[in-house]
Amino acid sequence: MESLVLTLIKLILFFSALHHLPPPPTAISSRTTTFPKQALPTKSGYLPINSTTGSAIFYVFYEAKNPNNSSLSQTPLLIWLQGGPGCSSMTGNFYELGPFLVTSSQRQNVEHLTLKPNPHSWNRLFGLLFLDNPIGTGFSIASTPEEIPRDQNAVAKHLSIAIKKFIASDSTFESRPIYITGESYAGKYVPSIGYYIVKRNANLSVSKRVNLIGLAIGNGLTDPSWVKKMKWGGMKEYLESKREVWVVKGEIAGYVQKWRSLSSVVVLGAGHLVPADQPLNSQAMIEDWVLEKGLPVAKFVEVSGHGGANRAALEPNEK
Repeated sequence: MESLVLTLIKLILFFSALHHLPPPPTAISSRTTTFPKQALPTKSGYLPINSTTGSAIFYVFYEAKNPNNSSLSQTPLLIWLQGGPGCSSMTGNFYELGPFLVTSSQRQNVEHLTLKPNPHSWNRLFGLLFLDNPIGTGFSIASTPEEIPRDQNAVAKHLSIAIKKFIASDSTFESRPIYITGESYAGKYVPSIGYYIVKRNANLSVSKRVNLIGLAIGNGLTDPSWVKKMKWGGMKEYLESKREVWVVKGEIAGYVQKWRSLSSVVVLGAGHLVPADQPLNSQAMIEDWVLEKGLPVAKFVEVSGHGGANRAALEPNEK
């Protein structure tokens, strides 16, 4: 069954090539700030995991700002899982890739927090769903400590319940392509829920399946060699494929290695939280990957310099 995952869905792995330490903390103003109406999510609430005990996963959903498709029913839906373990996905929402980011300013040696629009949010073209996972994390509810998952299969089971209930909440969600994404410790959550869904889909009619298309893992806390250990027919070709220079708007953004449904991207100038450190490039990466445009790469050409000397230059490589 392991070989089934990559034959049915796409997988992208992205890593940072630079680590940044956060600045030291300062005093924060306790004055109440008005929450701008345009920053409110399309909807938010709880997805029951156990209707008897009341355990539930908290979610926040933002619809696509500028859908690439004329019909929302065909607009891709990204699901974001935070790492930790135990970190709320509101970290990703308000600090990394949501439509509004928490920013700070210093006045009289006091840090004041405000919300500002994020031009590089991941819901520019796609719907974006944040889940506080597992139960007991962030705003999610675990009725008893015993209900909190102790292994990845239990985590995947809860996530599957939550995702299916979210899809069932709106008929337009049923046919939307789904991509599950996450970073850090979510390097365990993402493949676990992906494998769980693929296994269940194999025994369900088409109308009852989760329309899972791809998985994206950023700086995942995984076995460093797990990719090479996957039972996938294209692994030999992937390992032999050329690592190419990746460019965004004519600037070097990193490196990409790809074969068929498997892509690996190194994002230059990013710390552990890639969308926070490289917002433009991470947005370009996820959009090009989902839309299957292929991450733009560059080729080196030789040009003549002064005095007959040669030098290398980058030229976009249209594919």
